[in-house]
Order: sequence, then structure tokens, then C-alpha cells
Amino acid sequence: MAEISEREQLIFEVAQTEWDMFQHVYNTGGRASCQDDPDTFFKMRMSQWMVYSDEVLHSYLEDCAKALEEGRNLMFEKYGRMMESTFPEEYEEIREYLPDVKDKLEIVEKIVGINLEWDTQMLHDYPNLRNRGRVHTTAQDSIMAGSSMESYLRGELLSYSVHTLELICQETVTAYEKGESLLKQTIANETLFYGYTSLEEAEEKHAAS
Repeated sequence: MAEISEREQLIFEVAQTEWDMFQHVYNTGGRASCQDDPDTFFKMRMSQWMVYSDEVLHSYLEDCAKALEEGRNLMFEKYGRMMESTFPEEYEEIREYLPDVKDKLEIVEKIVGINLEWDTQMLHDYPNLRNRGRVHTTAQDSIMAGSSMESYLRGELLSYSVHTLELICQETVTAYEKGESLLKQTIANETLFYGYTSLEEAEEKHAAS
């Protein structure tokens, strides 16, 4: 059996911390099915965290620890903010429990803007694969379609500390300037978790399905 590296253990710890918080998010319609699907959750979350540096991971773990000390749940805050465009009436009922984020808005929108460009490129290059995911922009949010990639990302980023956001923004901008895409890397990681050898193989498989 292959030995787990320190980095792999760190990535798993981040996902495990999120999973523990996710188990304490209560849906008005009852427990969500994804809360009973750890396999998918860990694949998705680890795929994302794999693209960031150890510095980002440690900073986010500190965010989680501080939130727990304060009686906050970052998963609740993320999904709560996503409800603003899909379930506005329910959002109004919980918005008072969400912390003020005015100091994060500018940096969050910078990260979101780059990711929207990356997502547009994914839609162009891997349409069959990408269309299996969330809709693209907040303007497309609805009860039927659910939250878009844009709304999901924004809600998640707003739950991070300013320090974590600054680190992520730096790595996002650096990748963008190099012509790389952290979003593409994330989706490539997901396809590997599901047994594909490449994005191209996954795209071809989904084109035939």
C-alpha cells in the first residue's frame, strides 16, 4: 500500500474538516442527499484543494478552527449565501446570521472574474464534460437550475478570511498570467478520481453518453 504524503494528508484533513461542518448544515426541506454521500464530497473537495499551495491549505484550516471557536459553520455560511438568488425568501430569514463581508467583496470579485473566464474556456473546450456541472453565471440561477458556478464560488470565497483570500487571489492571478487555469486543473483532478486518464478521455466518454 502506497504511503500517504504529508501534503496528501493535509488535503484530506481540509476535506474532512469541511465534511464535519457539512454534517451540521440543516436544510429546511430536510437532510440533503449529498450529506450522505461522503465519496462524492471528498472527491470534489479534494480535487479543488489539490490546486492550491500548502500555505493556502494551512490558512484555511486556521479559518475553520477560528470559526468553530466562534460557533460559526463555514459550510452554513457558504450555502446560506448561495440561497440569495435561488431561495430569496429563505435567505432573508438567515441573512442576520451571516457575518459582514464588505471587506472581502473586492478581492472575491477579482477571483470570481478570473474563474468565469476559465469556465467560459472550459465550456468551449470540453462542452460535454462541463455541461454536466452547474450552470455558468448567477443570472442563470433558479430553483430548478440551482446555484451556478459563479454563485457557488462567490458564496464559498466569502466564507474565507481575508488572509486566505489574499493567498488564493495571488495564486489565481499568477496562474492566469501564465495562461494556466486552476479551474481546469480542478476538473482534471476530478476526472482522475473517477478513473479517467485525462480530460480528453472524459470529454469523449460523455459525448457518447
